[in-house]
Amino acid sequence: MTSPLLLTAISEADTDFVAELAADERVTAYIGDGQPWSRAYCEQRVAHVLESPGISWFIAWRGKARIGLFTATQRAGATEIGYWLAPEFWGQGLAKALVALGIRQLEKAGITDLIARVAPDNAASLKVLERQGFLLQSQDASLLTLTKAARPL
Repeated sequence: MTSPLLLTAISEADTDFVAELAADERVTAYIGDGQPWSRAYCEQRVAHVLESPGISWFIAWRGKARIGLFTATQRAGATEIGYWLAPEFWGQGLAKALVALGIRQLEKAGITDLIARVAPDNAASLKVLERQGFLLQSQDASLLTLTKAARPL
């Protein structure tokens, strides 16, 4: 039986893990300019997250192993989510589980109107989000914007 996933708030001690993920071009291929992040940039990003009340990053754990990252950023009218999964865990259904767990945690905190942005050719992430109830809201050449509204009572 596989270990369930757990999300914990990011801390400065997680910077090495973030830097390891961000150094892998497979992970950053659809993030920003698609280039890997430097160690210094990762340190800046983690520090910014820790100082910013509207941004939350969570480390995803499977047992004692860090496997990914779930992000939630307050935007006008909705909270934008994102996620990274270490490549060695791809193809195991863990991205779906990670996003589902992140959404549940946000819902428990009363955050229900969500948005996600995905590169049009990132079919795997698009599929994960659609399976969680996200619907295409708009698109341009570089991004698809999906939304997930509060569940009806």
